[in-house]
Amino acid sequence: MVTAGASLGFSERRRLFAEGLGFRVALCVAFALLFSGLAWAGLFPRGHAWTVTAILAVLAALNGAWWLAGRRAGFPTSHFFAHWAVDIVMLTMLVHFVGGIDAPYGALAYAGLVTFAAVNDSRRTALLLATFSTLAFALLVALEASGVVPPAEGLWRHHYSTTAITVSLVAPFIFLFAVAWVAGTLADHLKSANASLVEVGARIEEQNRTLERRVAERTSELERAHREIEDLVHIVTHDLKNVSVAATETAAKLISTDGDRLSPRGRRYADHLLDDSRGMSRMLENLLSLFRVAEGEGEARQWVDVDGLVRESMRRLAHEVERRGIQVRIGVLPAVFAEPAKMRHVFDNLLDNACKYVGENHPARVEVEGERRGGEVTYRVRDNGIGIDERQRARIFQLYHRSPNQTVAGVAQEGHGVGLAIVKRIVERHGGRISVESVPGRGSTFAVTLPVPAEAP
Repeated sequence: MVTAGASLGFSERRRLFAEGLGFRVALCVAFALLFSGLAWAGLFPRGHAWTVTAILAVLAALNGAWWLAGRRAGFPTSHFFAHWAVDIVMLTMLVHFVGGIDAPYGALAYAGLVTFAAVNDSRRTALLLATFSTLAFALLVALEASGVVPPAEGLWRHHYSTTAITVSLVAPFIFLFAVAWVAGTLADHLKSANASLVEVGARIEEQNRTLERRVAERTSELERAHREIEDLVHIVTHDLKNVSVAATETAAKLISTDGDRLSPRGRRYADHLLDDSRGMSRMLENLLSLFRVAEGEGEARQWVDVDGLVRESMRRLAHEVERRGIQVRIGVLPAVFAEPAKMRHVFDNLLDNACKYVGENHPARVEVEGERRGGEVTYRVRDNGIGIDERQRARIFQLYHRSPNQTVAGVAQEGHGVGLAIVKRIVERHGGRISVESVPGRGSTFAVTLPVPAEAP
């Protein structure tokens, strides 16, 4: 983890160093223009001005060359120190031609270089550069003081006393070392904090991957357990249906062959046995239908012409429509990406219920419409029939939610309430949802919402 943080820090240092080279080129150009302007205004000796400009031009060219060489080599760390050493020598030469030991606080010329080294590399490097700068400037002072290098008459024509020169030399270097220590310490702390953040981020990322893997494993286990339970229920239901069919046939044979010899109580028990066996067979058949229709593999999904599918369903209900005098209105029905057979089962069931429970209202009406909004398409099947009581509304999508042959508002509700349970499972398997709004005596509206693929036309 620490290696990653260190690697990131080194990459950042290389980026800063590359930017610093460009910044130094710009500074060289700016100072060259400044000294040229001072020379033109007569405020700086022209000979020294051309020398200073030449030094700045060389420094700018060197920085440009270093940038090109560093770009090819990947800005290796060894280049840093070579650049800084040359910069210190060139800065010392500039200080000499500007005024040398008579230039007040000339040592501050190294402050930017030391600060940049502290931020760009480390406190240790900044202190080394401060020390090297001190030695270079001390050598300049010694050369000028001994007369080996004649003092250059620069911007400052005034010669300071020994005490003033000493203060102007010592104070900047104390400041220089203080800057190197403080800036370097802060930079080192920031790099350490950055490495810690990278390490924490890596740990969090690893924990997220572990969590995702565990969630995927648990989900897979739940899906496997769910499939095993469904298979078990399917097998048991199928076997129980065989038993119920056998019981039904046995009861029917008992009544047909020995019914006359049974006592009235025995005959009543036999009739009850036959009715219960038939009821059990219907319930098991409905349960098997749930597995066949809703849980089966089915067809490959494709674009389904819902308008044609609804009109086909209404043709199959033509006799019921004519017998009850139902007014049917089919609105715009967008296509949907789904399994055709399962969508046919959904609309067959909803339309059959709508026609079945219109009651005695005249004129009886059934309406089908749809709309596509965003990434979803919604279909509504509306009738003006007997409606659904609020207490029953939350249960109508449950399996076996009512007793067979139940009567509501004078309309017999045949079956065990399996149809809507199957419809709900089909819709949810397609990633959709189904809901109902109803007012007793005024009708019901079933809404089926299904997703539309992003690449839908």
